[in-house]
Amino acid sequence: MSLAGRRRREEEEGEGEEGEGDGAGEEVVQIRLGDKCYPVCKRKLIEQSDYFRALYRSGMREAGQGQEEQLLRGGLSALGLELVLDFINTSCLARLEQEEGGDEEPPLLEELVEAASYLQVTPLLRLLLSQVRLGNCFELHRLAQVYGLQDLHDACLDFMAAHYHQVLRRPDARPHLLLPHALQQHLKERRMRGTATLVAIGDFMGSSSLGLPPGRHPQVEAPWSMLRYDEEAERWLPLANNLPPDLVNVRGYGSAMLDNYLFIVGGYRITSQEISAAHCYNPCLNEWSQLASMNQKR
Repeated sequence: MSLAGRRRREEEEGEGEEGEGDGAGEEVVQIRLGDKCYPVCKRKLIEQSDYFRALYRSGMREAGQGQEEQLLRGGLSALGLELVLDFINTSCLARLEQEEGGDEEPPLLEELVEAASYLQVTPLLRLLLSQVRLGNCFELHRLAQVYGLQDLHDACLDFMAAHYHQVLRRPDARPHLLLPHALQQHLKERRMRGTATLVAIGDFMGSSSLGLPPGRHPQVEAPWSMLRYDEEAERWLPLANNLPPDLVNVRGYGSAMLDNYLFIVGGYRITSQEISAAHCYNPCLNEWSQLASMNQKR
C-alpha cells in the first residue's frame, strides 16, 4: 500500500472512531404530532417509554425497518409532548423546575402528566412522586385521579396529610381545587397513622413528678418540660431533638393539641420575664415552626 493510501485509510479510521465517540450511529426517529416533528433517539424511547417499547417489539408494520417517522394521535398537546421528550433526552425535569412556583406551573403539570400517561413514561411518573410541593399538591392529586396514577395519588395524600394545616391555609387554592370535607377527614385520619406515643408537657423537676420508679430518670438535663415515653426502652426521652433555640429554657407555657400538631404558646424564660412567642411541632415531619406571637405576653 502506498504512503498516501495508508494515510488516507488512517484518516478514515480516525473519523470513524470520532463518530462512535460522539454517539454517531444511534438511530433517530421523528415523532410527528400535527405539523411538527421531533427527532428522538430510538434507544432512549425504548428505554423510557412503555408505549414505544411495545410498539417497536410488536412486529407491527409501523415499527418495521425504514419507518423513521412515528405519527402520534389521541389529542396530545405539543407542549406535553415536548416536556416528555425533554425528559427522555435528559432524564430530568429542568423546564418544570425552572418555572416551579410560577403562574404557569399548573398548565405545565397538566400537559406533562397527560403526555407521560399516554406514552407510559414510567420513570417520569415515578420522578413526580418526589416533586409534590405545596404549590402543586392540589393539582397533582387531581391529575392522579383523572389518569388513574395510584402511586402519585398516595404520594399527594401523604404530603397533604403531613402538611395538613399549611394545605388548609393555601390562599391561592382555586375554588375547584379546595379540599372537600370527605378529603379533609381522610387527611386528618392519615395524620394519626403510626404508633401512639405518650407525651408529658409541663415542668418536671424530678422523677417523682412523672411517677417513675428509681432508675427510670429521663435521659435529659433537668428541668424537663417536653417528653415522650419510649415503651421499648422504658424511659422518658426528649419530645424532639431539634427544639428551636428560642424555646430552650422556656417554662410555664400553654399547650394544646389539634390535628396531631402540638402548639406551645407564651411562658417565661428562667433568666427573664414572660414571653409572647408561639410555636408549633409537627410530629409527622419532626419539625418546629414559629407562629405569629400573641399580642400580650403571658
